[in-house]
Amino acid sequence: MAAKKINPTAHKATATFCRSIALGLGITGALLLLTLGGFGWVNIVSAVVLIGISIAVGEWGVRRHRALLKLAVAQELDNAKARFDIELANADGGGLEDVCTEVVPIWSRQVETTRNQTETAIMELANRFVGINAKLEASVRASQSAAGNLAGNTEGGAVAVMTQSESSLKSVIDSLRESQHSRNDMLEQVRGLNDYTGELRAMAVKVAEIAAQTNLLALNAAIEAARAGEAGRGFAVVADEVRKLSSLSSETGKKMSGTVDIISNAIASVFKIAESSSEHDFKSIASSELIIQQVLESFTKVTSTLSDSAELLQQESAGIRDELSDVLVSLQFQDRVSQILVHVRNNMEKLHQHLQQYKQDKAASIPVKHLDIKAWLAEMEALYATQEQVHTHRGSQAGVATKQEITFF
Repeated sequence: MAAKKINPTAHKATATFCRSIALGLGITGALLLLTLGGFGWVNIVSAVVLIGISIAVGEWGVRRHRALLKLAVAQELDNAKARFDIELANADGGGLEDVCTEVVPIWSRQVETTRNQTETAIMELANRFVGINAKLEASVRASQSAAGNLAGNTEGGAVAVMTQSESSLKSVIDSLRESQHSRNDMLEQVRGLNDYTGELRAMAVKVAEIAAQTNLLALNAAIEAARAGEAGRGFAVVADEVRKLSSLSSETGKKMSGTVDIISNAIASVFKIAESSSEHDFKSIASSELIIQQVLESFTKVTSTLSDSAELLQQESAGIRDELSDVLVSLQFQDRVSQILVHVRNNMEKLHQHLQQYKQDKAASIPVKHLDIKAWLAEMEALYATQEQVHTHRGSQAGVATKQEITFF
């Protein structure tokens, strides 16, 4: 019966190809996503998830490779056993000795080659996962540092900056309101000046009235002085001076009245401008306050979204780290497989040594010691290191390996 040979190199290449393709596609997709979409939190989370999916696909490929490798080894052993049974049935005792002497070392070398290749491939895979885990940790730390620890309220974080900005803007609004109140007080003072100008205008009118009465009094005095003749000449001079003073007072009253009108008009104009400016400032402050409030609300929403994204990124990264840790633990199956294959190889070498000794004793006509199969099997079972070996040795179904049965390498 022709046996299909195992090609360990092909199995190793297939596992490496599946792992590399899955990881390469994941990293390429993540880089394209970050390059085209930018370093936003959604894109970063998507990139991390994409890499996680690629790692899962790679793990599936490795598991598939392991299953194929186990199947191939089992098939090779079954084929070898079939060939051995056929040769044992068709050969005499001397031929059986030659077959065992030549074939057993080959089996041992094939088992050792398979063990070495499997161990090398698994170690490389484990190292790659360790590197990916380290890079993921570094990426998460870098993203958290760049985001200013968005999920918290520490100094320098977006939430803290948002709170400080809101407080500063509210202080600006309060200052503008105080300035508006000061302007309103100034308007009240200007409005009070209008009252004073009214009083000044009334005073100017009073001065004009007094000047008119004084002028009339001076005129009467001049008339009386003229009647008095020479005796009233001095009084006439005084009356004339009083009349001049009355005329001067009248002119001064008119000037005061004109000046008061000018000042009153100027104050009214200033008051009107100030009132218009105050009204405009009031509307501007109200509009600015509304706009600032809207901006703060928008910033609050953005900050909340960024905080949620940062928290989601931390949760996803923690989940991926746990998955990678589970994958690394799952890869410890290689240690159990290696122990089993080492025990099989040692038993083959022991059998080979016994057959060589048997041939030498037979050629030298020395009595041959028969093997104690029970002692041989008991010694094999005593050297087992895993429960799978014990179950397989006794012909029962192998139990599921627990974490306590794992020997880490």
